[in-house]
Amino acid sequence: MEEVEDQYLSENENQPVQPPEVPWRPPEPRVRMVLIAQFALFLMGVAAYQVISTLAGWSELPPLTADSSDAARWITRIQLGIGHFLTFSVSSFLTVWIFYRRISNDGPDWQDYLGTRRLPGASLTGMTILLMAVSLPLVLFLLNVNQQIPLPEVFRMAEDQTEEMLKSLLKMENAGALLVNLTIIALLPALGEELMFRGVIQQQLMRRIADPRLALLLSAAIFSFAHFQFEGFLPRMLLGLLLGWLYWRTHNFWVVVLAHFFNNGLQIVGQYMYGKELSSVDLEQDIQVPWFAAAVSALLIWVAMRQIDQTNKLIIK
Repeated sequence: MEEVEDQYLSENENQPVQPPEVPWRPPEPRVRMVLIAQFALFLMGVAAYQVISTLAGWSELPPLTADSSDAARWITRIQLGIGHFLTFSVSSFLTVWIFYRRISNDGPDWQDYLGTRRLPGASLTGMTILLMAVSLPLVLFLLNVNQQIPLPEVFRMAEDQTEEMLKSLLKMENAGALLVNLTIIALLPALGEELMFRGVIQQQLMRRIADPRLALLLSAAIFSFAHFQFEGFLPRMLLGLLLGWLYWRTHNFWVVVLAHFFNNGLQIVGQYMYGKELSSVDLEQDIQVPWFAAAVSALLIWVAMRQIDQTNKLIIK
């Protein structure tokens, strides 16, 4: 105790010395304000896309179907890329930058908030890919279950239209179309959706909700609902839980981007190989998964998650 007091006494022991000045840091933003800003910027992104779509004449084009021309598919790819970039990537990055940019010379900034400063190592990368791979049977099983739930006719019509569009987009005539699909359907959503749903929504819910597992569940439900594809609500919610858990345990943005990209990219590459007769598995068809395969998948998910936890602890040490 005397040593601590001596630290703040001057040489004559009469005049106290001021303790070192702590660098000023901005106060933590209110969760409500961050989420409202995210939603407002998202709507601005939607509005900007609508202006571009109108000026380009895209709003007058018929919906994409399985029988649409190659030119129509390329226009739709451009539409999807621009729309996703504006509504998810730009709006989410601006939200993070506005509230978490570094104002003073010291202290954390938006990169620390998101966890973008370090790339995952080989072990964590491998375990992340393994986690997403072993989850596939359970995801497909939940899709089978979800498809048994009756939906209102308006939802069913929207599902059919979306399915038609995806079938058309996944008709890849050459490797160039494959690379474009990987960029627009896999990479852009991996970046933009992870910025919004994990970087903003999940992190803010975890600040507001005491139980992180409840915050994970809620953010995964929001992630699935926001796609407006209710035939796949349950499997997409499981994916949201896995991605949310990965982000929570590693706080590494690139880990969840990798996982999301792998999940989307696997379907695109698989369909390309089927179209080129390099594979006999048509991922567009319903694949029935027995319950015991789903149970084994759930067990392997648990094992992979434990291994990721151990790997991440070693990295932190």
